[in-house]
Amino acid sequence: MKLPQYFKAILWFADFDKMSLEKDRETILFQALEKGRMEHLRYLAKKLGGKSIYLFAKKHAKQFSRKSILPFTKALFA
Repeated sequence: MKLPQYFKAILWFADFDKMSLEKDRETILFQALEKGRMEHLRYLAKKLGGKSIYLFAKKHAKQFSRKSILPFTKALFA
């Protein structure tokens, strides 16, 4: 599934035209939580479900630069 163009800003390091939500799911979720805006998270919640965003954040909590990401996703998506 091709991503909306506004994802290009948070995926600047990758070949955006070759990225897809199916094969690059973890990279996209990580970048959306680290660098994204609410529009990124709304799109991902619509496509993947809010619970999957929270579970991803919970699984990768130690890798995020801010400790507030897990409580944030818990409040929004758990």
